[in-house]
Amino acid sequence: MATMTESATKAIREQAGPALEALEENVRDVRRAVVAGRHAAEDCAAETTLQVRRHPFMAVGLAVGIGSLVGCLVGFTLGRCGRSRSSE
Repeated sequence: MATMTESATKAIREQAGPALEALEENVRDVRRAVVAGRHAAEDCAAETTLQVRRHPFMAVGLAVGIGSLVGCLVGFTLGRCGRSRSSE
């Protein structure tokens, strides 16, 4: 009985071996991609901090402009949704 179990285990390992190796390789690739993404995000944050320190007034101006634009878009969208609901 032990030899039958051992031979079944060996057969399963032979069949599953390539799939497991491919899975492990994909996991390693994903981990490398995550680490590379983290480094890119840290570099971007450091560059942004440097640019804001070099040009503070331009940074504030951009933030005000973008905030105003987004606020107007949200306000117009909510206003249109509110009017269409009240007219029904």
